[in-house]
Amino acid sequence: VVKQNVTGLQWIASEAWSTAKVLHTPSYMPFLAGTLGIAIRRGEIPGLRDFLLTIRPDNDTLSTQDNTLVKQFWEHIFRCKFVSGWMEMEGQTQERLCTGNELLRNEDTEFLDLSNLRPEYNAYKAVYALAHALHEHLQCVPGSGPFKGQSCARLQGLEPWQ
Repeated sequence: VVKQNVTGLQWIASEAWSTAKVLHTPSYMPFLAGTLGIAIRRGEIPGLRDFLLTIRPDNDTLSTQDNTLVKQFWEHIFRCKFVSGWMEMEGQTQERLCTGNELLRNEDTEFLDLSNLRPEYNAYKAVYALAHALHEHLQCVPGSGPFKGQSCARLQGLEPWQ
Protein backbone atom coordinates (compact mmCIF):
# COMPACT_ATOMS: atom_id res chain seq x y z
CA VAL A 1 0.00 0.00 0.00
CA VAL A 2 2.79 2.41 0.94
CA LYS A 3 5.05 1.41 -1.96
CA GLN A 4 2.23 1.90 -4.47
CA ASN A 5 1.03 5.12 -2.79
CA VAL A 6 -2.52 3.84 -2.38
CA THR A 7 -4.52 6.53 -0.60
CA GLY A 8 -8.16 7.49 -0.28
CA LEU A 9 -9.43 4.00 0.51
CA GLN A 10 -11.52 2.95 3.46
CA TRP A 11 -9.96 -0.14 4.96
CA ILE A 12 -11.88 -2.78 6.90
CA ALA A 13 -9.46 -4.79 8.98
CA SER A 14 -9.26 -7.49 11.59
CA GLU A 15 -8.73 -6.27 15.11
CA ALA A 16 -5.18 -7.63 15.03
CA TRP A 17 -3.84 -5.39 12.31
CA SER A 18 -6.10 -2.41 12.92
CA THR A 19 -4.62 -2.09 16.42
CA ALA A 20 -1.03 -3.10 15.57
CA LYS A 21 1.30 -0.45 17.00
CA VAL A 22 3.73 -0.94 14.13
CA LEU A 23 1.11 0.50 11.74
CA HIS A 24 0.26 3.48 13.96
CA THR A 25 3.06 5.72 12.75
CA PRO A 26 2.99 9.10 11.00
CA SER A 27 4.37 7.51 7.81
CA TYR A 28 1.43 5.06 7.56
CA MET A 29 -1.37 7.42 8.60
CA PRO A 30 -1.95 8.90 5.10
CA PHE A 31 -2.68 5.37 3.88
CA LEU A 32 -4.44 3.75 6.83
CA ALA A 33 -6.18 6.61 8.64
CA GLY A 34 -9.85 5.83 9.16
CA THR A 35 -9.36 2.06 9.07
CA LEU A 36 -12.34 0.30 10.54
CA GLY A 37 -11.23 -2.54 12.82
CA ILE A 38 -13.64 -5.38 13.52
CA ALA A 39 -13.31 -6.92 16.97
CA ILE A 40 -14.90 -10.08 18.27
CA ARG A 41 -17.13 -9.33 21.24
CA ARG A 42 -15.80 -10.43 24.58
CA GLY A 43 -18.16 -12.18 26.93
CA GLU A 44 -18.29 -14.14 30.12
CA ILE A 45 -19.16 -17.82 30.12
CA PRO A 46 -21.14 -18.30 33.35
CA GLY A 47 -19.79 -21.04 35.60
CA LEU A 48 -16.71 -21.82 33.48
CA ARG A 49 -14.14 -20.86 36.11
CA ASP A 50 -15.97 -22.83 38.82
CA PHE A 51 -16.19 -25.82 36.49
CA LEU A 52 -12.46 -25.65 35.66
CA LEU A 53 -11.61 -25.52 39.34
CA THR A 54 -13.56 -28.76 39.96
CA ILE A 55 -11.59 -30.79 37.44
CA ARG A 56 -9.21 -33.16 39.15
CA PRO A 57 -7.13 -36.04 37.80
CA ASP A 58 -8.73 -38.49 40.23
CA ASN A 59 -12.30 -37.63 39.25
CA ASP A 60 -14.16 -40.91 38.73
CA THR A 61 -16.67 -39.25 36.39
CA LEU A 62 -14.03 -38.74 33.71
CA SER A 63 -13.49 -41.31 31.00
CA THR A 64 -10.04 -42.87 30.73
CA GLN A 65 -9.21 -40.68 27.73
CA ASP A 66 -10.40 -37.51 29.50
CA ASN A 67 -8.50 -38.48 32.63
CA THR A 68 -5.29 -38.86 30.58
CA LEU A 69 -5.75 -35.34 29.23
CA VAL A 70 -6.45 -33.99 32.73
CA LYS A 71 -3.36 -35.76 34.08
CA GLN A 72 -1.20 -34.24 31.33
CA PHE A 73 -2.67 -30.82 32.10
CA TRP A 74 -2.06 -31.38 35.82
CA GLU A 75 1.57 -32.40 35.23
CA HIS A 76 2.12 -29.29 33.09
CA ILE A 77 0.56 -26.88 35.61
CA PHE A 78 2.18 -28.33 38.73
CA ARG A 79 5.44 -29.44 37.07
CA CYS A 80 5.19 -32.95 38.47
CA LYS A 81 4.61 -36.52 37.26
CA PHE A 82 2.04 -39.13 38.22
CA VAL A 83 4.60 -41.89 37.77
CA SER A 84 7.67 -41.93 39.98
CA GLY A 85 10.98 -41.20 38.36
CA TRP A 86 13.33 -38.42 37.46
CA MET A 87 12.18 -35.40 35.55
CA GLU A 88 14.31 -32.67 34.01
CA MET A 89 13.22 -29.11 34.65
CA GLU A 90 15.20 -26.10 33.45
CA GLY A 91 18.46 -28.01 33.31
CA GLN A 92 17.99 -29.51 36.76
CA THR A 93 17.08 -33.07 37.51
CA GLN A 94 14.28 -33.17 40.05
CA GLU A 95 11.92 -35.77 41.35
CA ARG A 96 8.43 -34.59 42.15
CA LEU A 97 5.39 -36.79 42.29
CA CYS A 98 1.88 -35.48 41.60
CA THR A 99 -0.60 -36.37 44.29
CA GLY A 100 -3.74 -35.11 42.53
CA ASN A 101 -4.49 -33.07 45.64
CA GLU A 102 -2.65 -29.96 44.48
CA LEU A 103 -4.84 -26.85 44.49
CA LEU A 104 -5.46 -25.41 41.07
CA ARG A 105 -7.05 -22.34 42.67
CA ASN A 106 -3.62 -21.36 44.08
CA GLU A 107 -1.80 -21.53 40.75
CA ASP A 108 -1.11 -18.48 38.61
CA THR A 109 -1.76 -19.97 35.19
CA GLU A 110 -2.95 -18.62 31.86
CA PHE A 111 -5.46 -21.48 31.70
CA LEU A 112 -7.56 -19.84 34.40
CA ASP A 113 -7.39 -16.35 32.90
CA LEU A 114 -10.94 -16.05 31.59
CA SER A 115 -10.79 -12.30 30.91
CA ASN A 116 -10.34 -12.51 27.15
CA LEU A 117 -12.43 -15.42 25.83
CA ARG A 118 -13.58 -13.86 22.59
CA PRO A 119 -13.33 -16.84 20.19
CA GLU A 120 -14.45 -19.18 22.97
CA TYR A 121 -17.45 -16.94 23.71
CA ASN A 122 -18.47 -17.14 20.04
CA ALA A 123 -18.33 -20.96 20.21
CA TYR A 124 -20.34 -20.86 23.44
CA LYS A 125 -23.02 -18.68 21.80
CA ALA A 126 -23.08 -20.88 18.69
CA VAL A 127 -23.66 -24.05 20.73
CA TYR A 128 -26.51 -22.41 22.62
CA ALA A 129 -28.04 -21.02 19.41
CA LEU A 130 -28.00 -24.51 17.87
CA ALA A 131 -29.41 -26.07 21.04
CA HIS A 132 -32.27 -23.56 21.12
CA ALA A 133 -32.98 -24.08 17.41
CA LEU A 134 -33.12 -27.87 17.84
CA HIS A 135 -35.33 -27.48 20.90
CA GLU A 136 -37.75 -25.28 18.94
CA HIS A 137 -37.67 -27.79 16.08
CA LEU A 138 -38.57 -30.64 18.42
CA GLN A 139 -41.40 -28.60 20.01
CA CYS A 140 -42.99 -27.70 16.66
CA VAL A 141 -46.69 -28.54 16.36
CA PRO A 142 -47.94 -29.28 12.81
CA GLY A 143 -50.36 -26.58 11.76
CA SER A 144 -48.57 -23.89 13.75
CA GLY A 145 -45.03 -24.32 12.40
CA PRO A 146 -42.85 -21.60 10.90
CA PHE A 147 -42.80 -22.97 7.33
CA LYS A 148 -45.17 -22.87 4.33
CA GLY A 149 -48.67 -23.86 5.38
CA GLN A 150 -47.61 -23.63 9.05
CA SER A 151 -45.73 -26.90 8.61
CA CYS A 152 -42.85 -28.20 10.69
CA ALA A 153 -39.54 -29.49 9.40
CA ARG A 154 -39.03 -33.24 9.42
CA LEU A 155 -35.99 -34.35 11.40
CA GLN A 156 -35.10 -36.94 8.73
CA GLY A 157 -35.39 -34.38 5.92
CA LEU A 158 -34.11 -31.21 7.60
CA GLU A 159 -32.92 -28.69 5.04
CA PRO A 160 -30.12 -26.18 5.71
CA TRP A 161 -32.49 -23.24 5.21
CA GLN A 162 -34.77 -24.64 7.89
